[in-house]
Amino acid sequence: MTHIILALDIGHVRIGVAVSDALGMLAHPVTTLKARPDGSVPLEQLQKLIDEKGATRLVVGLPLTLKGEKSRQTVNVEKQIEYLKKHLNIPVETMDERLSTRLAGEQLRAAGKKASQNRHIIDQMAAVNILQLYLDKQQMKRRIS
Repeated sequence: MTHIILALDIGHVRIGVAVSDALGMLAHPVTTLKARPDGSVPLEQLQKLIDEKGATRLVVGLPLTLKGEKSRQTVNVEKQIEYLKKHLNIPVETMDERLSTRLAGEQLRAAGKKASQNRHIIDQMAAVNILQLYLDKQQMKRRIS
């Protein structure tokens, strides 16, 4: 049974999107959506991606501080998550995204690309990092049980 999972890295301007493979083992970049002027997720575009990819679950990165506390951005993302839960017909979960964007920038620099010129790619890679962590945790849970 396949379970395609979509992941979001929600920012003020851009939203990185990643998708899992059918086996739920690997995350891949999909696209970068432009946030609406109010900073919200463009629901119609997201629903189209969910339908196209056949996603059965959505994972949203939760931007906690390094100390694991909430910030202003955490509160904004939590509002988006509640909105998505109300308007999507698939489960929506969160995943701690601490350092996912920084890691994405480091990965880009290691590939010889300038982060400042590739913000949309960083957003996608951050979503990939969020989703890969989620997938790895799910694999670990299955091994333990």
